[in-house]
Amino acid sequence: MVNITLPNDEERLGFLDSRIKRLGDINVAGDVCLSEIVMKTENFTEDELCQLVREALHEAIVRTHVTGCPEGLQVSQVDLLAAVKIVQPRFGRQEEVLQQLMPYEYFDRRSNDAVPNQDNLLITGHPGLSCHLVEGNPKSGITTVAAQMALNTDYRFVKYISSVSWPLGLSDSKKCQRIQDALEDAYVSRRSCVIIDDLERILGYGALGKRYSNELLQMLMVLLKKLPPKGHELLIICTTNRRDVLQELGLLSVFTSVRNVPNVSTPKELLAIVGASKRFEHEELLQIESAMEGRNVSIGIKRLLGLIEWVNPIEPDRRPGKFLRKLGEAMGWVENKF
Repeated sequence: MVNITLPNDEERLGFLDSRIKRLGDINVAGDVCLSEIVMKTENFTEDELCQLVREALHEAIVRTHVTGCPEGLQVSQVDLLAAVKIVQPRFGRQEEVLQQLMPYEYFDRRSNDAVPNQDNLLITGHPGLSCHLVEGNPKSGITTVAAQMALNTDYRFVKYISSVSWPLGLSDSKKCQRIQDALEDAYVSRRSCVIIDDLERILGYGALGKRYSNELLQMLMVLLKKLPPKGHELLIICTTNRRDVLQELGLLSVFTSVRNVPNVSTPKELLAIVGASKRFEHEELLQIESAMEGRNVSIGIKRLLGLIEWVNPIEPDRRPGKFLRKLGEAMGWVENKF
C-alpha cells in the first residue's frame, strides 16, 4: 500500500502559489486570496491542487469569453472558489451523498413543536476512535439520523458505505476489501467520519437459518476497534434495524454508544410532525386531529413522511381521508373507516 500524506496549510499555500505562477502569461487578479483557498482545501492532495488550478483557469476562460472582460484573461478569486466546488477530493466530504440520504426535512421529536433541531445530533469527536450505533425499526429514519450526525461535524473527510451500492454477486472477500479501503482512506485525514449503513445487510444476515458471513463479521470486529494513527480522529457511525442480531453476534460491544430512533408513538407527536410538514391546510389538520383521538400510534417517521408526500398531490377535500386510510393500513388499525 502506498503511504499517502496530505499537505499542511503552509505546504498547500506554497504549492498553490507556485502553480499559479506557472500559468505564465495569464494574469492573476488582485482579489486573489490564497489563504482563503488554503482553508477550503484541507484534505486536498497535491494532484488535486494541480487540478484545482487547471479548473480555475478553465473557469476564467469561460467567464472572460461570456462577459468580455476589458482587463483580458485573468484568474480571479471567483474562479478559484468555483474550482474548489468542482474538484471533489478523494479524502473529502461526500456532501451530495449525505444530502441524498435525507430526502425529507429532519424532525427531532424531542422538541415540543417537532421542528428541525440539529443541536441534539451533534457528536464531538474525541481523540482517537469513537464508534456509534444508530438503531431502530425499518422506516424509522436511522440512515437520515446518521447522515445528519455526520453533517453536524466539521470533519473534512466523510465516507458513506452501503451494500446497496455494491454489485450483485460481490464476494465476501471483495466486500471486506471495499470496507478496508474506505477506512484506510479515513486514516489519511486528520479528522474523519465513516458511515456504515445497514450492518446486518453488510454481514449478509439471513433470518432463515440465521446465516451471515463470518469473514465480514471478524473483519468488522477488528476494524471497528482499530485506532487511527496518532494525532488523528476517526468517528464511525453504523446503522441497523436488527440490534438483537448484533447483540447475538457479539458486535454490539464494540460501540461507544447506541442511539435508538423510536417510532412516532402518540397522536400528539404525529400531529406535530404532520403540521410541521406544511402539506395540509388548517381545516385538514383539524379533521385529522379529530379522527386520531384515542388511536394507538406506532409508525416510523420515514414511513410517515412518505405517506404525507404521497397524498400531497391529492385534492384538499379528499386528502385527509386518504391519508388516514393509508395511515390505518400502515399501523394495522382493525376499524379503519375514514
